[in-house]
Amino acid sequence: MIPFPTLGMGTAPIGNLYRVVSDAEARATLDAAWDAGIRYYDSAPHYGFGLAERRLGTMLAARDPAGEAVVSTKVGRLLVPTDAQGERHGFVDADPFEPVFDYGYDAILHAFDGSRARLGRDRIDLLLAHDLGRVTHGDAHADHLRAFLNGGYRAMRDLRDAGAIGAIGIGVNEVAICDELLDHVELDMILLAGRYTLLDRSAERLLARCAELGVRVIVGGPYNSGILARDLKGPLHFDYAAPSAEILGKAQRLSDACGQYDVPLPAAALQFPLRHPAVVSVIPGLVGADQVADTMARLAVPLPDALWPALDASLKETSMLQDDARLILLHPDDNVLICVRAIEAGDILPSSGGTIPAREGIAIGHKVARTALRAGDKIIKYGAPIGSMTADAATGDWVHMHNMKSDYISSHTRTALEPGA
Repeated sequence: MIPFPTLGMGTAPIGNLYRVVSDAEARATLDAAWDAGIRYYDSAPHYGFGLAERRLGTMLAARDPAGEAVVSTKVGRLLVPTDAQGERHGFVDADPFEPVFDYGYDAILHAFDGSRARLGRDRIDLLLAHDLGRVTHGDAHADHLRAFLNGGYRAMRDLRDAGAIGAIGIGVNEVAICDELLDHVELDMILLAGRYTLLDRSAERLLARCAELGVRVIVGGPYNSGILARDLKGPLHFDYAAPSAEILGKAQRLSDACGQYDVPLPAAALQFPLRHPAVVSVIPGLVGADQVADTMARLAVPLPDALWPALDASLKETSMLQDDARLILLHPDDNVLICVRAIEAGDILPSSGGTIPAREGIAIGHKVARTALRAGDKIIKYGAPIGSMTADAATGDWVHMHNMKSDYISSHTRTALEPGA
């Protein structure tokens, strides 16, 4: 398979994400990235409704006639002409199209042809099904997933078999859909945004699974949409919204830990995902030559080995009560939360600084995995072990009699409890 560079560039910002970016600024960004040695570029029809792909294609036509760059783009939305203007789906004054979700066989082929034309390339290195997942689609999730499994996935396989693309995968920001798809189909790669960062470790178990399966992972959103990008200076965003007090507190503790080693927080955030053996590349979104220069400098910062356990330790200083009133933390060292209000499947739960949808309903008084747990791991409640896992559990999973054993039950057999024994 094609080797992916350690550092890539996400192109959503040059698709006019949140603000208008001129053609000149977009080109200056791409030229700076090329001159800095960046040779992997990720795009999507959704980014400016074709604008980011067009701008990237123009630069590559001028700077990369030999096709040296590695390029990934995405399918799952068709672009339909529209007269609408202004801000749409977060993109400002972008190209005159409206994105419409469609994961069917013919739609995937049509979307791929459109991307290929905008990018000016006959062959795409990596094609990703974009934004599948229950959090994204709500009640329509099952229909979109069915369309992909029954049609879109086959179209991607056919394109790969024909040599039109080098690898196939998904580009998402939800952990659960990755596990769901890996249960059904083979994927070459996963691009996962915002779920394996200094602040959000909710993909830890998924990455372990990917390492076992040989699925390569690209991490997007290493700064969690900005909060880790500026040493906590200026207006801050976490997952595209204002951060909660809990998230701000965690970010400050991470920053303080970095300060003890004279390391900029953004440098640690950028390099953190690359420490995992399943991760082959990290792709921050960039706009402006200054952001390109900052990124290259951050990647080059030498980080001491002692930094990483210090960062992990800083996150253990969590509050006793979670933002979500359905779950409480009884002790800072606990790896389970206690359900104090009934949880339904699909409910969004806080986890390791981020969120994850509950996979099943959970009753009051029961335990929920605070982090990914593996078979054999001790279950910590009130700061002490109460049992061990008999099966793996993802962050947000119900920890109950079917995937754990109690130390009390296992150490007090029926014989031992009988009179006279």
